[in-house]
Amino acid sequence: MPLWRIFFTGTMDSNKPNILIIDDEPSICWALSELAKSMGFEAETASDASDGMSKLADGPTDVVVLDIQLPGFSGLDVLPKIKSDYPDVPVVVITAFGTMETAITAIQRGAFEYLLKPVDMEVLKTVLSAAVEHRRRSAELSAVAAEPVSDSAMVGRCRAMQEIFKQAAIVSATGMPVLIQGETGTGKELLARAIHRYSTRSDGPFVAVNCSLLSGELVGSELFGHEKGAFTGADRARDGKVASADGGTLLLDEVGDLSAEAQARLLRFLDDGEFYRVGSSQPMRADVRILASTNRPLRSAALSGQFRRDLFFRISGVVLELPTLSRRGDDIDLLIDHFLAVCGAAGVTEDVRKILNAYAFPGNVRELRNIITAAAAMASGRSIAPEHLPEEILHPIVADQEISLDKLAQGLLNEVLAGDVKKGYEELMARWEKPILSAAMERFSGNQAKIAAGLEMHRSTLRKKLREYGLIEGKSDM
Repeated sequence: MPLWRIFFTGTMDSNKPNILIIDDEPSICWALSELAKSMGFEAETASDASDGMSKLADGPTDVVVLDIQLPGFSGLDVLPKIKSDYPDVPVVVITAFGTMETAITAIQRGAFEYLLKPVDMEVLKTVLSAAVEHRRRSAELSAVAAEPVSDSAMVGRCRAMQEIFKQAAIVSATGMPVLIQGETGTGKELLARAIHRYSTRSDGPFVAVNCSLLSGELVGSELFGHEKGAFTGADRARDGKVASADGGTLLLDEVGDLSAEAQARLLRFLDDGEFYRVGSSQPMRADVRILASTNRPLRSAALSGQFRRDLFFRISGVVLELPTLSRRGDDIDLLIDHFLAVCGAAGVTEDVRKILNAYAFPGNVRELRNIITAAAAMASGRSIAPEHLPEEILHPIVADQEISLDKLAQGLLNEVLAGDVKKGYEELMARWEKPILSAAMERFSGNQAKIAAGLEMHRSTLRKKLREYGLIEGKSDM
């Protein structure tokens, strides 16, 4: 037997890595056990945290797959105990109820990986292989020491947001600059605040500066402060945003809007940590972590010369891309419930849920929050009904806000009905149906039951259409 095998398993009784699955769902235990065995591993299961700790004590265990929702102690409760007693054993956390808090807490408490149920088996194979290799090398996992702080400001269960939460958990423990990209209203500042809150600088200040407002004299004064009499109106000395953020985090909000002068001043500070107040020749220093946000494709702007390349690469150590609300599937219902709780509203009718799920939300999460807040005020303690929603939500218009849906349909109809009426009708329907069904597949993350319910279409009919348009695999029955 190779020498590494002794250190890998802690015993010479078995040549196979042993996977311990702690989950109270027998079907999940069986499925994951079969997967582990198909990879050449041994597999054991436990139905709760106590049983799991007992089997860990019996050993040897090379990787733990741990569910969060367990009877008695939760997975998050037992995770620190596992990492304390068995620091070399990678723990893969899985859950059907992912939030930013659980993602960050899991990784800060030492999780090797964090996956959302239903688990993609191909992804899990890759993760288990990496965990086994990690264990083989006997490398300790780096666990974040900071205690998790409850944060309900950002919610999301879609895979895109779970990935954002996981990445935020990792970068929060570092001092790296982070560039957060996303459309207006996607929650860029909320994510920046969460990264600061879970960082080693959490005791320091979090200071945000709106870069789109910095121009002329304001550039130096707002960022770096000024001395008394430095310019007209400067009746006293004042610290700038950089000095105010000393020991903490500085968020450059909408950094893509910085003027060329502001970019140059900021780059000089980032190079050596020194800056000058306006009207002073005395250098000052500040220790700040830089986070930046933008709704522009900043890399393209840098490559095309519209933004300084050297500054772009200084602020984009890690790039996090927040998805639009239209790409977040079932998160719309989750966010509706979240904002209802925030404003203390009684609830919403099912009609309202359908209307909101069908709406495109050009203003993203911020727009949804504003809609719920305003509608709750209009409802005056009652459940929010369609009549409490703004007109543009009830009757949205398309494209350039000028062409109505009826006019668009009429234009297409005239275009395709030059010949055979039946053929033209079928062509028109194909033009409409494929993009609509494609958008529905993205909105509901491929959940055909929800798509069929939303469109009031029989599931077998929906499947036929999806196959016909190549949106799912399989031959068309039509």
